[in-house]
Amino acid sequence: MSRSFILAAFSLIPIALAQQYCSGLGTNPNAQGATDCTTPGTGPNGAQDWLNQGIDDESGWNPPYLDLNTVIHINRPEFYAGIGWRCEQYNQYFQIGGDSHGIDPTILAIIAMQESSCNADAGGPTPGLMQVSCDNYPNGVCTDSIQDNVNAGANYLRSQLDASGGNIVKALGRYNGWFTSEDSDYNGGRGLTASYPCSGEGQSHGLPQNLNYVHQILNGWFVGADPYGDQSWIGEYNCQGTCSNGNQC
Repeated sequence: MSRSFILAAFSLIPIALAQQYCSGLGTNPNAQGATDCTTPGTGPNGAQDWLNQGIDDESGWNPPYLDLNTVIHINRPEFYAGIGWRCEQYNQYFQIGGDSHGIDPTILAIIAMQESSCNADAGGPTPGLMQVSCDNYPNGVCTDSIQDNVNAGANYLRSQLDASGGNIVKALGRYNGWFTSEDSDYNGGRGLTASYPCSGEGQSHGLPQNLNYVHQILNGWFVGADPYGDQSWIGEYNCQGTCSNGNQC
């Protein structure tokens, strides 16, 4: 073996090692493909191809069942002390929203981090911390109230959990606009597929769904990793929130 080949091989090792995040929280025994460390395609709450099953083979998303109460995640003090420091100022709102909807407030804070980077002034058609549509607000009208915004997000998440028998995989996907054949007649009634977000029909319905969304939350934010920062490599799809420059979503 040549010296140049050996050096080239060793030069790849730091890159491979860098693309994993080990939280020390263990693995979820109910999640297929779960690993101790988060990688681009795996993590403590299951492998991405398991969470996204049906998307790549174009048969349509068929979310596996993962009970909300079994999901591995860091606690709130750890989240606020680390990647979720922006969210701590809104802790009272997450507490009230979580308590009133039977959801761990930590999960609401994590969703706010994924959705808006915990920016209460984030705009768009689904504004605020939780980036949720106005029909989930009291009386179906958006307000400037941070508590109303968090309650609206909690209300929508609760409705999706109830509709799916407590399945956090499906509830999180639905939060980002994912759909199954049971939810919608979009995409020929097949459910979400890898080709859909940037298809003509997909683009006509607004911003593309983030095909890394469920994996980023369950195996990123939930375990203390930062998919928007040092662990931006989490997820195996080329998703940048746009269909330009060859992006999938």
